[in-house]
Amino acid sequence: MTESLASGTYEVLRNRLREASQDLRERFERLNVARSAVFGNIETKLGATAHISTDHNCVPRDLLAVGDRLLLGYNVQFGLKTEIRCEDVFSLYRLEGDIAHSLSLDELFTPQFRRDFEELYRYYKNTTFLRFFSAGPLRYFVFQVGKTTADIKAFKWAIDGNSLRYVDNRSDQEVKLPEQHAFRWLRATRDQHRSGLHPHISVQDIVFVECVGGDLTIKIEDNTEDGTGIYSEPVENADQTLDDAEIYYCVLGNLVLLKMRPYLEKDFRYLVYSTKRQQVTRLDAIARSCVLLPDDHGIIFPSGLFLQTGSHKLFDHGLQNLHYERTVAAPNGEDYLYLFTDLDSGTSLHLRYNLIRQEVDTPFVCHGQAFFDDGTLTTFRAQEHAQKHHALQVWQTPFVGPNFRIEVETDSMLYKIGNRELVRGMAECQELLQLIDKDDSYEDLYVDLSKRATDILDGYFWIDREETMQLNEPLKKIRDAATAAVEEFEKVVRVKRETEHATGKVERATEELLKTIGRSTFDSVDQFVAQLASIREQRGHAIGLRERRYVDEAVVQRLELTLAEAAERLGQRCVQFLLTPKSLEPYRGRIVEVESRVPKVSTAADGRKLQDNIVEIGGELELLIETVSQLKIDDLTQRTMIVDQTGDLLAELNRVRSGLKARIRDLLSNEMEADFASQTKLLDQAAAGAMETADTPEKVDDADDAAVGGVGRQVCGIRRTARSLG
Repeated sequence: MTESLASGTYEVLRNRLREASQDLRERFERLNVARSAVFGNIETKLGATAHISTDHNCVPRDLLAVGDRLLLGYNVQFGLKTEIRCEDVFSLYRLEGDIAHSLSLDELFTPQFRRDFEELYRYYKNTTFLRFFSAGPLRYFVFQVGKTTADIKAFKWAIDGNSLRYVDNRSDQEVKLPEQHAFRWLRATRDQHRSGLHPHISVQDIVFVECVGGDLTIKIEDNTEDGTGIYSEPVENADQTLDDAEIYYCVLGNLVLLKMRPYLEKDFRYLVYSTKRQQVTRLDAIARSCVLLPDDHGIIFPSGLFLQTGSHKLFDHGLQNLHYERTVAAPNGEDYLYLFTDLDSGTSLHLRYNLIRQEVDTPFVCHGQAFFDDGTLTTFRAQEHAQKHHALQVWQTPFVGPNFRIEVETDSMLYKIGNRELVRGMAECQELLQLIDKDDSYEDLYVDLSKRATDILDGYFWIDREETMQLNEPLKKIRDAATAAVEEFEKVVRVKRETEHATGKVERATEELLKTIGRSTFDSVDQFVAQLASIREQRGHAIGLRERRYVDEAVVQRLELTLAEAAERLGQRCVQFLLTPKSLEPYRGRIVEVESRVPKVSTAADGRKLQDNIVEIGGELELLIETVSQLKIDDLTQRTMIVDQTGDLLAELNRVRSGLKARIRDLLSNEMEADFASQTKLLDQAAAGAMETADTPEKVDDADDAAVGGVGRQVCGIRRTARSLG
């Protein structure tokens, strides 16, 4: 009753949370529409497709925005041509909608640059254009002069208004990718070792890891007596010690990043543990590069993202060898563009993250991109073969330049609050809504809900304003419901934990039973009957799980089905065994043995023990008949023969049972007579002794009462014995 009441209260609170979250979501959407209207947010969408032509068949490599112009860099195979000019590698255009107007390079390239460029191609025979590189107010034209993309020469340019000013050709060392991991890996030391039967390494007492015993194991309990954990995978060398593996880690809020290389293995393994979901995810994709999302939302890498809430998403774009290049932040405060590039092929990957929605848009793949100040993004997809005509996609994006001004409503209250401030508060509201949608397995769910709702209410002065849709009203309801749900949730968690424990116990017992049956060789019908009885008992335990709250019905159904199939298989084997000659001889032998012991029974107590043996044999025979009757046997004569044989044995057993009952009745009669005689003799002696000592009237009365009580007890004993005889 208490559990039911707690569960009912908990469900009421959950419904309150859902209602408040729906109210918050509706107000949130209205506020977002109003904010977009005030600040003129720009949506990302395809604007046009422009077509350009080059003088030679070429393979494009990259694009660069120069004011309102577009510079295309490419490579051409010239054969025996010795002099390479700038026009053989670069083309300049001005885009007007889907029309590209070709421009002369003279308005951009100085004589000094032309000389340096021609010398580069003259001195390095295998020179190819690699890419454009941006670093603050500087732009670099990067060329590959060796066998790898690390062998480069770079020409440095400075932004000069709407054009570029050539600086020098001695800036090769300035062209380098940023740090590929926005955090520092820490190596586990011996101070973190925990010795025991199953030793492990403690990662700040949050998670415990090891590569011993034949597998890599992740545990969340500091228990060295038990080698099991929440995650494991095999290692190549099973005989390694605790300090043979290389283990690095980094704790980022609710995420623990692990970098582990078992003994003598070539590659590191990368895993992410979510403290909130208490789950481990193998994530080798973070090996090459991994950077942080804004406002500590989580991490992002070339093939996906992993949020602090434990939610993650992976993208199957098929690209490898990608390096982090840079992040472009939109002035609206909610959109971030993460650029990853493959230096060998020139392929670029765009991952656009929205701070409010906390999700990444569909990954965009291209081979070159140019950002203009008005947010226009121009990209292209290179073809496998060189050609003269190339298609450019022109996108509208919110990634405008610092000098670009968007028309806003300056007299609005939202403008006075500020776009970034609104975005930050709305992002926290969105995170709260996502938490409400989490299931109960999320650790400290209601504590987090209460705390975050309180933080939003206390952290933003505008949260109760009418212009911001009075978000404080549903937030207060969420906070109050979450606070009340904390205690009730603990009760529900306790019930769920008990149910999970009971379910796991039944699962383990079922698995062990099926393994035992699989290993057994049945050479007597007793073994079949015993195991069939065990299966029946185990099915009863499985069905009994349905009486528990929060039980997983799918698990119970699977257990029932598994046990039913096992009973069917074992029953068929039992039938085949029963069809063999003398298959029931063990029962006949046990009946004969019991019958031979009946005359030797000397007391009623021994007779009752022998009765228990008869009941046991009878139960096994009845189970055998029931099992056979429930099996699908095509040949009815076989079923009839087995049932008849078993029935004959039951008849024999009943005959022996009747004989034993008569024997017990005779023994009880004799035992009662002897007991009555002894009790009478004892009573006579007690009465005689009492009369000898009765020298006063009071003692005479007491002796009479004692005698009467003795007679009464003796009569009661006789009645009990008579009832036992029937």
